[in-house]
Amino acid sequence: MDPLPLLSYIIRGRRTLVIAFRFDVRGEYTDRMTPLFIFDLDNTLYPKGLPIWNMVDDRIEQYVIEKLRTDRDTARRVRMGFLARYGSTLRGLMRHHGVRPAEYLGYIHDVPIPEIVPRRPELLEMLSGLPGRCVVFTNGSKEYARRVLAALGVAERMEAVYGIEFMEYIAKPFPYPYRKLLRATDSRPEDSLFCEDSLRNLLPARELGMFTVLVGGNGEEPPASREGNGPEGSLRPHAVVGDVCDLPDVLHGFHLHGRASG
Repeated sequence: MDPLPLLSYIIRGRRTLVIAFRFDVRGEYTDRMTPLFIFDLDNTLYPKGLPIWNMVDDRIEQYVIEKLRTDRDTARRVRMGFLARYGSTLRGLMRHHGVRPAEYLGYIHDVPIPEIVPRRPELLEMLSGLPGRCVVFTNGSKEYARRVLAALGVAERMEAVYGIEFMEYIAKPFPYPYRKLLRATDSRPEDSLFCEDSLRNLLPARELGMFTVLVGGNGEEPPASREGNGPEGSLRPHAVVGDVCDLPDVLHGFHLHGRASG
């Protein structure tokens, strides 16, 4: 028998049960790690309706056009090829065209974030109620992520930002940065929850044993994979929320996940 007391708390008027500590049959605390809440950045911490990611995407395309001195259609084909082979445009440009990461990242992230991204007090309230550490795990640069977090008003709640530099420019969904993140945070997969808007990027997290939450779904059934092929095509995350602020609604599943894995 493994009694598991629960900590109850209230966020935005909704009562939610989450895993707190594990006790043995004598009522003594055992080696249960503090939960780690991992958040993607773009289209996850802010609604997809904001134009910021489209602006960054347009600047990526423009960078390829200028760097390769080519037309838009060719630039798109090059980008799609790099994404398929290397997981990111940057890594392909580094490998085949000697592009310096700092130059590329500075160019594509040169967007007016404070004018586009509004403060989200409801996001800060939700994050402040989570019983664990919060980090950002993004394919964007660390500096860009910090600017977005500052605009959202949640920078102080994040323990750390793990950007593409930390990943050594090996972007999600390659498994390497996920494992490196767990090592850097001294966390176990079963004690970790990952929020992402991309099914493809959730797959390695689930395979490692993390609790996965798809952000931007209807709360019931995840949408089909954009690629439609491969293992991600049949991926079903542990939970789906329409907005990241709805995360408390699915934390009971995280509790059950941790209990089953413990």
